[in-house]
Amino acid sequence: MGATLKQVAERCGLSISTVSRVVTGRGYVSDEARASIEAAIAELGYVRRDHKPRYAESNSGKVLLIIGGIKSSIASRNVESMCQELVRHQKQPLVAITNFSADLEYEYLRTASDERYFGVIAYTIVETPKTIRLLRDYPCPIVMMGRYLPLRRLDCLRADYYKMGFDAAEYLISRGHTSIAFVGGSKNSTITQDRVTGFEDCMYSHGLEVPEGYLLHAPRLDLDDAEEIVEQLLALPDLPTAIVSANDVSAGIVSGLIARGIRIPEDVSVFACEDSYLAATCQVPLTAMDIDIERMSEDGAKALFRRRRHPDAPYTLTYYDPTIVVRDSVAAPRKGSLSLIRP
Repeated sequence: MGATLKQVAERCGLSISTVSRVVTGRGYVSDEARASIEAAIAELGYVRRDHKPRYAESNSGKVLLIIGGIKSSIASRNVESMCQELVRHQKQPLVAITNFSADLEYEYLRTASDERYFGVIAYTIVETPKTIRLLRDYPCPIVMMGRYLPLRRLDCLRADYYKMGFDAAEYLISRGHTSIAFVGGSKNSTITQDRVTGFEDCMYSHGLEVPEGYLLHAPRLDLDDAEEIVEQLLALPDLPTAIVSANDVSAGIVSGLIARGIRIPEDVSVFACEDSYLAATCQVPLTAMDIDIERMSEDGAKALFRRRRHPDAPYTLTYYDPTIVVRDSVAAPRKGSLSLIRP
């Protein structure tokens, strides 16, 4: 019986993940560590597997689109744009709405595998152990849109969410704001994590603190989450003069604050991380970040076809820069704290 990765790792005194990066050729390893691992591999007689992807020949033009939900205008626009692009290339998009259920994702992915779909476009995949095992030798190419999988290398196309958080804070600071709250999605979301990091880095670069309670999270970032976020904002000792918020919940926050007698933008400015029809047409049209979704969909389809043709090609991570669309929801900060009539 040949040596295992664990035995090679023990011989080198390194982690299994480091040894795996050398064996698969994926990821950075220092020259010193690489030399030690190669020596242990030769000494122990470890037999390398061929880890290059080998996709089964497709027997259909079906492309699976996996997305957690389409209640938000951003998600529905993404799916509509991608479906149009795939149809243009004479493929049949099948949309799987999982409600962020890892079990449902697994079943849809397994169906695509069993039926040898042409490929998968994924807007979300939850990294459970059984899903990672399924994807290890997956017979269909997968392209991630927006999110990425830290434990699995795939082609990924995403907005520069770090820049989105940084530039949103920078814009508000340039207008004179120093008391800024941030509203994002799940703490486990890589999109939210990148936005928060960008937001905090910008605040700290200007010598500004992010007080406790000024980072808020909504599970789905749709209109249904807005009321709870508004209540959390009103429970703060001092209402911030500006809010950076993601997705459709931004429009709900505007409506909720106005319903309580708080003026937008005179009392509180609101900056939306994503532009949308809802952002442009809500009670106070929102200053927002715009991403070229149609271009991303076109590039995503191309990435899927390229991966199908060249399974051994290096994986790509493509970023899209957001641009600011200025509307009516941001003004100079109010003077002093806002007096609220609380129940």
